Amino acid sequence: MTTALGSAYIETSSPATRLVVSIHGPRPLPSTSSYTPTVQLNITFSLPLFSGPHHPRNPPGPATQLERFLALRLEKLIKPMLLGHLFPKSGIDVNISVLEYTGTWNLLAIATNAVSAAIAEARIDVVDLVSASSFALLEDGIVIDPSGEEEQASFGGVVGYMASMGEITDVWISGSLEVEDEDDMHIDSGHVRLGESLKTVISAAADARLVVNHALMEHVKETGLAATEPKQEVGE
Repeated sequence: MTTALGSAYIETSSPATRLVVSIHGPRPLPSTSSYTPTVQLNITFSLPLFSGPHHPRNPPGPATQLERFLALRLEKLIKPMLLGHLFPKSGIDVNISVLEYTGTWNLLAIATNAVSAAIAEARIDVVDLVSASSFALLEDGIVIDPSGEEEQASFGGVVGYMASMGEITDVWISGSLEVEDEDDMHIDSGHVRLGESLKTVISAAADARLVVNHALMEHVKETGLAATEPKQEVGE
């Protein structure tokens, strides 16, 4: 039996990604910890040996550089959605166990969506849910949810978006984007191309939010949460 207040499992086929998320907390920090006016996130990524052919994993021990990087980026993506001031000197443990992945950018976006769903299931107070999408700019256009090979040969990254609020929580971009022709330098064609690409990525992130919403509604139906409301006695 799990003690997690919230959990989520997500699986995609193209590119292949599978991961499990568990949420514990909010719960008081150790008495030896310094006072913090807002909730603290403790995010742990676990990338096992069989999660990807190009991402070997050391034996269990300290987090790898990639795992620390993913945890840092995920915190920046999801923390703006939390009403952290409601939980002073408290912590939320977020554990992501990756079963399979083929690209770092796509993994980060998928993990963001799964964590949002798990936080909602845990009934932790939030401003809004964050959904995310990854992208890559190739010679023939933009690719949403790129594979690991597409990431290595392109410019791209991950965008987090709160659809109900209409706000971007974080944008992480890797690579360089050059103008296509010297005659275009005065209008900064690279900047224009990036702006148009971000609009497409935000739209994809908004679509991902619909998937999260659907999963949460199915969870409510399966668990009968609506049936926990007080029943009216006959004759009242």
